[in-house]
Amino acid sequence: MRRRLAIVVSLALMMVPAIPALAAPATATAPAAATATAPAAAKPAKPPKAAKPATRTYDLDFTLPTAGRSGCLVCHGDPNLAKVGAETTSSIFVDIERLRASAHAKNTPCTGCHLDFAYTSPHKRIQGAEDWVASARLACKNCHAEAFSDHSNGVHSLAGKPGVSTTQTAASRAQRGMPAKVPLCGDCHGGHAITAPDDAAGRRALHSSGIAMCGQCHERETASYDDYYHGAAYRRGSLDAPSCWDCHGFHQILPSSDRHSPVHPNQLAATCGQESCHDGADEAFTEYAQLIHGQAEIRDANPLVLIVNRAKQTVREALDTVRSSF
Repeated sequence: MRRRLAIVVSLALMMVPAIPALAAPATATAPAAATATAPAAAKPAKPPKAAKPATRTYDLDFTLPTAGRSGCLVCHGDPNLAKVGAETTSSIFVDIERLRASAHAKNTPCTGCHLDFAYTSPHKRIQGAEDWVASARLACKNCHAEAFSDHSNGVHSLAGKPGVSTTQTAASRAQRGMPAKVPLCGDCHGGHAITAPDDAAGRRALHSSGIAMCGQCHERETASYDDYYHGAAYRRGSLDAPSCWDCHGFHQILPSSDRHSPVHPNQLAATCGQESCHDGADEAFTEYAQLIHGQAEIRDANPLVLIVNRAKQTVREALDTVRSSF
């Protein structure tokens, strides 16, 4: 009996080491589970970015096409912004209130006119751009094609060709006895504060700007615009007195010797008789036209005026002789 019990105990002790072996599959998965939940190996740390100076330029590359505080006017809205040149310093400030009241406030971004600037800050000029002022003043042609076509067929035509620089065009005009420079769209219409056609105040201001506008080049003609019924009244601010373009035309301005010009003798009756002017004007009526710019010459050519002027000159000379003797 005891022998049998000893055999059973021996067999039981032999089976004890096998128990962990039976549990091995359950414990073998533990390392795998731990591996699955362990964090991935960390990537090498990037070196810290260098600190940017406090005076760095604005990062505007993606906002420059926007005509607003988030775009060009971040800089150009500063009244103190100026461009310093070799000999002159000029303001490049843009008055946002005038811009908002202009005809182009809603649909024309800054780069719609300033075509030769890339969308970068500071600005990088587009290759081939020659004169940024001329580019802006001529940008109107991209939208106002008919007006520019008329301008190109008049005395203010650029007479340039594609690929020919403005400097070359000016030299060519000078060789032909023509003014080297001609007024561009912006020279007459302005830039940031162009008024809308339905702006009554803007139309009145435009009407009153003739002498200042055309007088930049035509000094003699504007100085002689002083007859009683036209020039003198215009200078006093009369809204029914004609501005320069009411008689001479505007975009397609032609020489007075051209038979299609509104101030040519063949067209003068129609010009004087246009709506809101002199209804029923005929050739006899247009004889007065010679006084509009020639009043001073005609007056001085009058025999009585000549006698008076000569008498005045004689008195002045006599007085000068007397003064010089003392």
